[in-house]
Amino acid sequence: MKKVFLLILVLLLGTCSLGSTARATEEQVDLWIHTWSEDGKKVEGTEQLEFDVYDLTKWRENRRGDEKQDKEYLLNTYSTKEELQSFVKEEQLVKLNQTPYPVDGSGNVSFSVPRYQEEKDAAYMILANGETGNYHMLPIILYLPQTHPETKDEAQRLLIYGKYQDVTQEVEPPEETTETESYTTSENPGIEKDFPSSGKSYPSTNDLVRDYTILGLILMSIGFIGFKIIKERKKQGG
Repeated sequence: MKKVFLLILVLLLGTCSLGSTARATEEQVDLWIHTWSEDGKKVEGTEQLEFDVYDLTKWRENRRGDEKQDKEYLLNTYSTKEELQSFVKEEQLVKLNQTPYPVDGSGNVSFSVPRYQEEKDAAYMILANGETGNYHMLPIILYLPQTHPETKDEAQRLLIYGKYQDVTQEVEPPEETTETESYTTSENPGIEKDFPSSGKSYPSTNDLVRDYTILGLILMSIGFIGFKIIKERKKQGG
């Protein structure tokens, strides 16, 4: 009898452990990058923009700095696209996407990135290519998690406005603007809207975790019911 109960307990613990691993592995953060200006004006020469995403997690861990300082360092030290590509090669940064992410006709691009890399808070560098004018988009440096400044809730959807540098002038590069976007149960009470309409649907990245949770509850119920039945039969047999 004890062996049966221990076997059920081991199965339940294994299921819970599997669910935790899946949560860390499968959790995603949805990104929406808007390449036009914040007032809705199109930036000349950005119609063919496309993006590559690089894993910056190890570099972040080695620097042990804060997000603002690291952004300033990268923007000031690697101010051109050629220098940024040299940085990618020197640090041997891994590119997440096999093909670039292109913008749509409204200047938007959306994709998801893992919340963690090797069970550590992930960091990413997002580089744009394809500018045909004098304005080049600055690199986006993203450290996770991002939280709402008032509620401190972790955001799972981020809206990022691109910033540009006029390559014909010597100017200090500004930082990109990042805003948290809300789910139906709003993570950001100041933004009571979902992503702008683009005809795209976002993946339910927590479905797998929910499935593991339900499976664990089912096994637990079966285990206790089986234990009760065996106990009742033992009493009747005695």
